[in-house]
Amino acid sequence: MLNRYAAMCHAGDLDGWLSLWTDDGIQMYPGAPARIGKEQIRAGMKPAFDQFILKIAITSEMEAKVSGNLGFARGTYTLSMIPKVGGETIEYDGKYLTIFEKQADGSWKIARDCFNSNVPET
Repeated sequence: MLNRYAAMCHAGDLDGWLSLWTDDGIQMYPGAPARIGKEQIRAGMKPAFDQFILKIAITSEMEAKVSGNLGFARGTYTLSMIPKVGGETIEYDGKYLTIFEKQADGSWKIARDCFNSNVPET
C-alpha cells in the first residue's frame, strides 16, 4: 500500500493517489486544519501535485500491525518537491502514522493519515 502511495506521487497521479483513500478519510496535514473527506483532501493536495514533481520514499519497518478490519503503519519518509517550472527543490524528512481500513472487497484503504517533518520550520 505504501509503495502504491509513493508510486502515485512520483507519477503525479492525484486521482490514483486519492483512490487509495476511504471516502471519509482524514488527512492531518502539518500546520493546517484536518482535511475531512476526499474532496477536502483533493483541494488541499492539488497545488502540490500541480506545481511539483513529488519524490517520496516511505519506510514502514518501524512498526506495522493489523487487528481485524483496521491496521496501521508508523515509519519515516523523505520527500523531495521539485518545482515543475524551476526554482529550488524543497527537501523534507519526517515521520508518519497511517491507519488503514479493510474494505468489503478485501482491499485496504487509507482512513487516517498524520505526518510531520523533522526539519525545523524557518
